[in-house]
Parts: sequence; structure tokens; C-alpha cells
Amino acid sequence: MAPDSGPFPEGPLLKLLPVDARDRGTQRCRLGPAALRALGAHLGSAVKISLPDGGSCLCTAWPRRDGADGFVQLDPQCASPGAAVGAPGSRGSLNLSRLRLVPCPPLRLLAVWPVLRELAGVSGAPNPAAVLEAAQELLRNRPVSLGHVVAAPPGAPGPVAALHIVSGAPNPNPAGLVTPRTHISLSGLPPSEEEPQPEVPLGGLSEAADSLRELLDLPLSYPRALASLGLEVPRGVLLAGPPGVGKTQLVRAVARKAGAELLAVSAPTLQGSRPGETEENVRRVFQRAQELASRRPTLLFLDEVDALCPRRGGPHQAPESRVVAQVLTLLDGISGGREVVVVGATNRPDALDPALRRPGRFDREIVIGTPTLRQRKAILQVITSKMPISSQVDLSLLAEMTVGYVGADLTALCREAAMHALLHSEKNQDNPMIDETDFLEAFKKIQPSSFRSVIGLMDIKPVGWEQIGGLEDVKLKLKQLEFQEVFNSNVMIVAATNRPDVLDDALLRPGRLDKIIYIPPPDEKGRLSILKVCTKNMPMGPDISLENVAADTCFFSGADLGNLCKEAALLALQENGLEATTVKQEHFLESLKTVKPSLSHKDLTLYKNLFQKQGFSNLEDI
Repeated sequence: MAPDSGPFPEGPLLKLLPVDARDRGTQRCRLGPAALRALGAHLGSAVKISLPDGGSCLCTAWPRRDGADGFVQLDPQCASPGAAVGAPGSRGSLNLSRLRLVPCPPLRLLAVWPVLRELAGVSGAPNPAAVLEAAQELLRNRPVSLGHVVAAPPGAPGPVAALHIVSGAPNPNPAGLVTPRTHISLSGLPPSEEEPQPEVPLGGLSEAADSLRELLDLPLSYPRALASLGLEVPRGVLLAGPPGVGKTQLVRAVARKAGAELLAVSAPTLQGSRPGETEENVRRVFQRAQELASRRPTLLFLDEVDALCPRRGGPHQAPESRVVAQVLTLLDGISGGREVVVVGATNRPDALDPALRRPGRFDREIVIGTPTLRQRKAILQVITSKMPISSQVDLSLLAEMTVGYVGADLTALCREAAMHALLHSEKNQDNPMIDETDFLEAFKKIQPSSFRSVIGLMDIKPVGWEQIGGLEDVKLKLKQLEFQEVFNSNVMIVAATNRPDVLDDALLRPGRLDKIIYIPPPDEKGRLSILKVCTKNMPMGPDISLENVAADTCFFSGADLGNLCKEAALLALQENGLEATTVKQEHFLESLKTVKPSLSHKDLTLYKNLFQKQGFSNLEDI
């Protein structure tokens, strides 16, 4: 088949003749040899014909039986609703420019809405199985087009008068070919109620989408063939990845591309308050998925599935165990032939009950990690495609600067940059342009999700040596290690503990944690250095003697000294009605009455005895 050649700018007029009786219901378009050559058409090529009334019809190209040029005969079996194909022009002619070849790939899936005829002597709605069988017979080996209506030939038996083409995979626009391998289903909604499903670019998720689509194609597109071979197809897929990477968006896009019905459920919403309510809600969802599967292949999406099926165990988890058992039973029941695929999504795969991840349930897993540099650039390209971005903005540079950002973070970053441009644009308030400055301001507010802990944002700001008071010998040892690692592997692992007695001996052998550095509590000189760091930004009174404070704080750690300085500052504020004032020596003396050291002579003796007892050969004596 020739590629889509587009409409001819000008072309000869072809006189429209009535369709030959032998061609009625065949969807053929009869043309002379000159027109076939001009179109580049071969026998059976798909031709889309634009009609003067705004409609169109889809035919297959065939030569005229008499070989005469200048004429066209077409059978409008597949045409847009209401198209006046019988009389396309007052002169009874068509310009050749209204005919064009279109690609017509084979369809895997096709959803149709049937228009039923009234049969004499038959009451009630026909059997859905009989309607589906008639639809399959009517569409056998025919090209179809999205939005067109395939009319049954005059006098054809069966309950179907016409079929509206609702959706398909691949999308039959401009055309697609129905083959014996095409899975045909009856749409749950009439064409007027079908919501348009625009293509959504999957920035950075194309590889994961291909993997998921490949897994879904087998059970959704070829269930009968696999059943005849006695093969068990995968019925469950688990998507694992951190929050915000686009798991939900990926499932919706793949379902749309596959032409499957999508039933999306947030698993936490199924939790009930009374005993047995959660299991009842789960059964209702699976039952709804099976009802949808009677009309077309269905994808059941369970988001945050770990909230519904946590790992079982423990004395107080009987309700959760019953829910998990119910889900397992329902997953096992799907494998009986219903065209349902269950996709679960979680950002905590280890929290799932292991029974869900065995073969026959969620037996396939797709991990969507934090986007790579290339994926971040693809995501940014999708997000900014409809934004007024300055030509000076380098998306490659932005991608390099957004390490750890997931798709949701990047969306928030671009949105924040757009808001900044809107609020601070001085040149053009009506049409603001987003530039580099806007993105730099957005970086101050939007942080990557991967740097967030369970509670909030982790502090990853670098700390300079001058910000650490005392510990001069320890800092020297660390600097030496840092210098060595630069010439070794550029990677240095530093572990910290206040319980060295519970560490496994194998962890401390040479080749693992090679050096052990004991950090003692600061001596008087070290305490003075720490106090100077902690009071650097405090308004100190002239009577302050940090030397005296350092002498009075034996067994104080660095954290204790920091707490002491904060307490003294608070006392100064309280004394003056929360007005800014200076911190005096008396405030430190008062703080020493409440702030006590976290160390004792007993603690230090235990550490000393421990290291002497273990006899660490790699202990750095400082």
C-alpha cells in the first residue's frame, strides 16, 4: 500500500455513476486506470473520499469492469453519519483531489456500538452474543475508520443494522483493517457519550510504557488463541516506583492505547469501618471489572495497593489478613478466561504481602525509578511544550540541575516558574515569557522528592570545617582520609555510631571499615572553640567570658553546648519582653542550672575500657 499521498491540489472531474448491483455491501470504489495511476493505488488499497457535504466514506480501490476512465462508482458501506453519498454533488461528479490513499494497518482491538433492527415477531433485546457474532461477520476483512458507520447490506440477516466505530488499537484514524485476529467488542457507551481520549505524551516513561503494553497485549488482544494453546497468560502486573514518577499516568495512557476499559480505584478508599466491609468493597470492584469485560477487555488499576494488602503477621492483624486473603482469592478467580488484567501500583513493594507477588497473581513487576538525565529532559520537553519558554532557557541544563526530581517535581518546578513570570513580568503582563531567572527562583521553592524523608525535607547543605568547633585532631584525620580517597576511588564511606559494642566484628575487619576514629568529648580548649561558633551571631554583652563558661562545662558535648547557648539567648529575650537584647554572663550561669551534660565519667570509662578490651589494631589514637 502506498503511503498517504494527501489530497491533490487539482484533478479531473470524475462522473459519479450508480453503484453496480454486484458491488452493494462490498465497500468497493470502482475507478478507471488513469485515476488508479494518479492515486498510486493498487487492488484493494484503502481510499478515503471527502464528500462535498463535509462527510467522508472509506472504500477499497478496484478497477472498473469496462476499463473506462472519467467515472467513479462507490459503495458507501463505511461512511460518516449523515453523509449524502447517494448524491454528493449537484452535478453528480467528484474531483479526483477528494480521493486520497490512507494507511490501513491491521487492528488488534475494535470497539463498536451496534444499531439494532426491529425483527418481525421477535420481542425484547437480542442476545449480546448474537449481536457480537453479527458484528464480527459484518466487519470481516473490512477497512474501518474512527467515527464512521458501517451499514449492513440490504436484506442481510441478523439483528444488526449498522455499527458505529467507537475506538480501536491502533487508533483507526484515518483507517484500520479488521482481520481474523482483531478482537471486536461492544462499546458500553453510544458514540455521542464517548469522551474523546487525546494522546498524552509520556515524557520519560516510553520504555516502561512499552514493557507494560507488551504484557497487556497478550491477555487483552489474543485471549482465545492463548486459551486454545493451553497457555496461562499473565493476569497481574505490579508497578513499583517512588511517588510522583507517573505510575497512574502510565496506566491510563496504556489502557487508552490498547483500547481497553479502565477501572481505576484508589485502594485506601476501599477500607471500611465495620467488620467485613473492606472485603465487600473489594468483591464489588472485581465484580464490576468482570461486568465491563463482558463488553470489552478491561484493566483494573489498584493504586496504593500496599494499603490494602500489607504484609501479614503479628497478633493484631486479623482484619488485614482477611482482606489479603480475599484479594488473593479474587486474583486467582480472574484466570478463568475473563479478559481482565489487574495492575497494582505501590511505592513500598517490600510492604506488600509476599503471596501477592508469586506467579499467577502479580507475577510481572515493572520498576519505574527516579528519572535519568535523558528522561528528565524528555519530561521537561513535554511539560514546556505549551508554555511560553524563552529561547534562552536550556532544557538540557535544567535536566542536569534536577537530579532526584521525579515527574511531579518537574511539573511543580515549571508551574512555579510560570507563576513567578506572571507575577514579576514588567515588560508584558498579558503575555509573560518564562526565562532562566524564573526557573532559578522556582528552584528555591521546589525540592526533589528523593531528598525528602518520612517527616520532611532533609538538610543536605554542606558544612565547612570552620563551622565545627574543636576536634582539631579528628578533623586532621578525616582530611587525610579524604585526600587518600581522591587518589583511590573517589568514594569514601563514613559510618557513625555511639554503640560500637553491638557492631558485628566482620564489619570492622580490614577492607571494610578500615579505620576507627574515636571522637572524645571536647576538652576545655575544644569547648571554647565550640562556644565561639555557637555565639558567632549572638549579641554578646561586655561582661561575657566564654573562657569561664568553657571551664564550667566539663562533660558537655557539642550538642550540649549549642543547647546551652540557645537557652541563654531565650532567657535574655524573656527578661526583656521578647525584645532584642544582649546576652550576659548571668544568662549563661542561669542556663547552667537547667542544661546538664549528656556525658559522665562513667560513660567515658566504658568507652575507654571497650576499646582497650577489643584491642582494635586500626584504632586511631588521638
